[in-house]
Amino acid sequence: MTRLVVDPLTRVEGHGRVELLLKEGRLYDVKVRLLESPRLFESLVVGRRYDEVPDLVCRICAICSAAHKLTSLQALEKLMDIRIPTTAAVLRELLLLGGHLQSHALHLFCLILPDLCGTPDLLVLLQRKEPLAEAGIRLKAFGNHIQEIAGGRVVHPVNPVFGGVAYIPDKQLIDGLSEELRHWQIYWPDLYQQFLQLGNYPEAGPVLGNPLATGLQEAFSLNGESLSYGEEQIDCSGYAQLLGERSRADSHAKDSNGQAGPFLTGALARASLAAGRKLRFDKPAERFGIHGNNLAQASEIGWTLRRIGQLLETLRQADRSEPLRTTLKQANGGVGTVATEAPRGLLIHHYVVDEWGKVVAADIVTPTAINQRVMAAQILADLANEKDHERLCKVAERIVRAYDPCISCAVHLVQVENSSEKGLSCQKRSK
Repeated sequence: MTRLVVDPLTRVEGHGRVELLLKEGRLYDVKVRLLESPRLFESLVVGRRYDEVPDLVCRICAICSAAHKLTSLQALEKLMDIRIPTTAAVLRELLLLGGHLQSHALHLFCLILPDLCGTPDLLVLLQRKEPLAEAGIRLKAFGNHIQEIAGGRVVHPVNPVFGGVAYIPDKQLIDGLSEELRHWQIYWPDLYQQFLQLGNYPEAGPVLGNPLATGLQEAFSLNGESLSYGEEQIDCSGYAQLLGERSRADSHAKDSNGQAGPFLTGALARASLAAGRKLRFDKPAERFGIHGNNLAQASEIGWTLRRIGQLLETLRQADRSEPLRTTLKQANGGVGTVATEAPRGLLIHHYVVDEWGKVVAADIVTPTAINQRVMAAQILADLANEKDHERLCKVAERIVRAYDPCISCAVHLVQVENSSEKGLSCQKRSK
């Protein structure tokens, strides 16, 4: 038996590795292990006041901090039956989309583009003054700028507060974003076509996994009250039974073992489900396999820019004398569950609060934890006939990278009971 180990995975968020097990020269088993140190956020918030939670859990990840804070706020506000003012809802969505834009730009132009151009990293492309790489960096900066204006700062936003937002940005700042947006709305279609023409993807089989996402039925969106998978739909409060998460001894992230799985979440799942609802949204060609997730992300950037334009126009016309925050009620306990589409896929926050406003239980489900199981299955399917060891390792890493994993988010929670195996270096092992 031969074991090939890709460790560490490069150009992904966080630390993980892939083990490829070969028997008689053929791949017969794959293990994807997410090994960034667990940080136990769900245990950390138990016993805390409900209003301390959003600022704590957004520290799960700096890339995804806006998605975590907003989802946490919404779950706890739902629990307390709080409805926020319209302008506050617009600003929060603008913040979420700024995070969406910067995350997709980061993945496509900093982490994936080197693969498509055959270079080891982004720095080589920047040294060559590659136009796509330079434009991608500027697009990411625009996403960060939106987060800074709407959220109060680039990372760990302070503007969203219980019941709404603390302030509405100055009209001059909104106008500045609108002007910058117009540049990207003109420039993006050409940039998108240039990215699509880079077809340097490995040969890939059919995409595995049952597509899973939240969102509205009548329009593409990043928030919704239900979870859609395949042709089924349930209220998001039924997530635990659907996903069937359980701890793994060989990974620091939980595994989704629900009977309807394994699940696929992320841009490609969103595109597949939107196509099933007859919504106007580009679905990548099947010949790209799981690498079509990158093309779906690129398509989402176009939708994101259009939606940002609608929100900025709403803010320009907003009545600034209207309240931005609902009067808070006395916490009286309850259960709140909310699902959001983070850039990498479905994000669920679930809280139980007692009559004194203290958190009794918390559960946070992240996209990469959901995808963990299907990643291994996809590698096994796509590389079943590959015998070249170097290519096995290289393509396996690209398959994982195609999911845009955020391992930092995925390992926020689990107590590991059996992690005796020491970290391995990138090498081939035989026995």
